[in-house]
Amino acid sequence: MSKANDKKSEQLGMPVGTATQKLRKSLLFQFVQKCKEDVCYKCGKQIETVDELTIEHKQPWLDNDVSLFWDLNNIAYSHAVCNVPHRRYGGTPRRKIGEEGTAWCIKCKKFEPVENFYKDISRWSGLSRTCKYNRYDRPSRITQQ
Repeated sequence: MSKANDKKSEQLGMPVGTATQKLRKSLLFQFVQKCKEDVCYKCGKQIETVDELTIEHKQPWLDNDVSLFWDLNNIAYSHAVCNVPHRRYGGTPRRKIGEEGTAWCIKCKKFEPVENFYKDISRWSGLSRTCKYNRYDRPSRITQQ
């Protein structure tokens, strides 16, 4: 690293590349807001801070069509928490979301009524991974309904 970059990094309190990327993201967020494009592609709610902003590919391009990566019509903006990978290794969906009032039991391998699950506030769904009948989650995180 050059002495000039060392001095810049010292004054910025972070590497120059990191600072430059943060500046670019702040500029992008400002433009997204000005164009009124600050609505999450996934949930439809407003993206309120630069830290929430991510660039989303509407259709996955990996192992599909590399031109989708560069296609600006395939780009949207999302909250960081909404922009989860479309697929996990081997093409398996990450989250199983069923009909209203149901949750996926990883042990039974099927959707069960939410009443069949203990609460687990550490999970995205607020419910344990297994139903009450096949429970093996740690009891310290789980509260009885």
